[in-house]
Amino acid sequence: MNAAPARVTRAAVTAFTMLAASLGVVALGATPAAAGTQDKYTVSKSSSSFDGGCVAESTVSYWPGTDTATFTTTVRNPYLFAACRVNTRLFVQGTSTQWNSAVHYTMACAITDTTCSSTQTTTGTYSSATPSLTAYVDSVNDALEAMGMPRSFTRKQAVESISIEFSKAG
Repeated sequence: MNAAPARVTRAAVTAFTMLAASLGVVALGATPAAAGTQDKYTVSKSSSSFDGGCVAESTVSYWPGTDTATFTTTVRNPYLFAACRVNTRLFVQGTSTQWNSAVHYTMACAITDTTCSSTQTTTGTYSSATPSLTAYVDSVNDALEAMGMPRSFTRKQAVESISIEFSKAG
């Protein structure tokens, strides 16, 4: 009896089991236990002590199906002679993985600067916001296809939540 087909079968079962475990699948044909179901995620955050005294506020909406993010960020500057610069970064959370996503830049001028306001609001929309999430979904679908199954895993299923963080922009 040839042992090669048994090894191939065991390898396929092992690959499927690992894939199922990473997706939270509890049994063959079951859906992931914590599969993402939302078409849109929205999160807001504010910081009144950003960069010493700058105030940053942001609302971000993310659509996993199209991998698009829209940011609205306001920065208020209390300084007489220094600008406040902020990056707002989106993080997309899966069951066991977090992907870095788009970064949105906003700057408010110093109070004494007559070239722009000390309170600035900017809005930006970013397509293909999370390339590493797309690569992950592609790799899961490649594994499904290698096992003779349809390429059925989506970004929407991978996403569980989003969060944002502020950082000082140079």
